[in-house]
Amino acid sequence: MYFSTKSPFTSIAATLFCMICVAQAQFQFKDTYPTIRQIPPIKPEWRNLIANASITNAPIRTRTPDGNVDMSTVTDDPYCTWSFNRCIAKDDLYTCPTGQYAVTFDDGPSEFSPKLYDYLKSINVKTTFFMVGGQVLTHPDLVKRAYDEGHEIAMHTWSHTAMTTQSNEEIVAELKWNEQVIREVIGVSPKFFRPPFGNIDNRVRDIAKALGFIPVMWTHDTFDWGLTAPGSTFNVQWISNNITQWGQTNKTEGGVSLSHDLYNSTVDAALNYIPVFQNYYDLTAVGQCNKVAPYKESNSTTSSKDAVSPSGDESAATIMSTPSWALLLFTMILSRFL
Repeated sequence: MYFSTKSPFTSIAATLFCMICVAQAQFQFKDTYPTIRQIPPIKPEWRNLIANASITNAPIRTRTPDGNVDMSTVTDDPYCTWSFNRCIAKDDLYTCPTGQYAVTFDDGPSEFSPKLYDYLKSINVKTTFFMVGGQVLTHPDLVKRAYDEGHEIAMHTWSHTAMTTQSNEEIVAELKWNEQVIREVIGVSPKFFRPPFGNIDNRVRDIAKALGFIPVMWTHDTFDWGLTAPGSTFNVQWISNNITQWGQTNKTEGGVSLSHDLYNSTVDAALNYIPVFQNYYDLTAVGQCNKVAPYKESNSTTSSKDAVSPSGDESAATIMSTPSWALLLFTMILSRFL
């Protein structure tokens, strides 16, 4: 049995097969989203969400060209600003209990994320991914895969801009657009968010709390982003060496680390240093180790799709089903030449 490579019907069959593959993979978003990597506008109805909230009157900080915050002239900080002195507020999540560790990832998903998902699946480890809105919009299939495989899906704002440099309305827009695009894909709304650059103060916390979100910080930075700088001399072995030092306190402490899955180099690094973490800790996800539900729609601390039922409303994203006519026609043509 074989296809004649010269037959026009073979080309038709191949084309139909490709159409079926595309139909299976294409994702339909219900809403129109803001431009990626740019500070989004607020929806008018979102303004009411913080209208009665008690919000700290902290100053709006100066922004650097790369979107970070300029703290160079700040000499005192009564607003618990992480960027100033790594201040942790009482409702922040930032660590895990003794002997447990969450190796978390920011900025994704990206085209390099699947090999990280593959590896985590192979070692049966679930973790927390803090996803940027524009990346979710670009790679909804990867968001859905991570969620379906039991990882916690969390937020990293829409544009990845330092939050203390933004107005109250801009902060609302960053978080709500991030929430909405993720909810379209997985059917539930994340509770956890990580401020870009760790830039958060009590004003940002108050706004986030009014919207139902919980900040997640970290105890250790892998500094894997050093691998991505042009001409970088960053040695990936430094990460493993640091983890070995952190692991010496595993009898008295747990932790949460900061890593990234936006670049090939940072994902490759993670595949090498995650086994070092396993020498000292039981690896877990942030919500799981803190016994806090990662999604607004459930009290469960298990992140898989089996534990959290999607809301099922019309805004939930859908994967196009394979058209029955395409399957039937493909089968008829295939049977003609087999």
